[in-house]
Amino acid sequence: MDNDDLEIEDIMQIAEMGEIITSYPSDKPLPSKLVLGWIGKGKKQPVHVVYAMDEQNRKHIITVYRPDSEIWDKKFRKKKNKKS
Repeated sequence: MDNDDLEIEDIMQIAEMGEIITSYPSDKPLPSKLVLGWIGKGKKQPVHVVYAMDEQNRKHIITVYRPDSEIWDKKFRKKKNKKS
């Protein structure tokens, strides 16, 4: 989060209102989700937030990062196929 110069308010908004692009129901100790959101003014920048939800419906942020366009498709929803 600090390395990518992201604000906690932006992260919380993405966790609450972002687009769930992947669910990880088998993650331990809690199931988690990868969420895509956009921040900034003008040309918005993509941000991925991974969080887990506990039994009391509290979200626990696991990691936050700006997805790399070399790894993710142009909509930042799917990873590109790796070339052998």
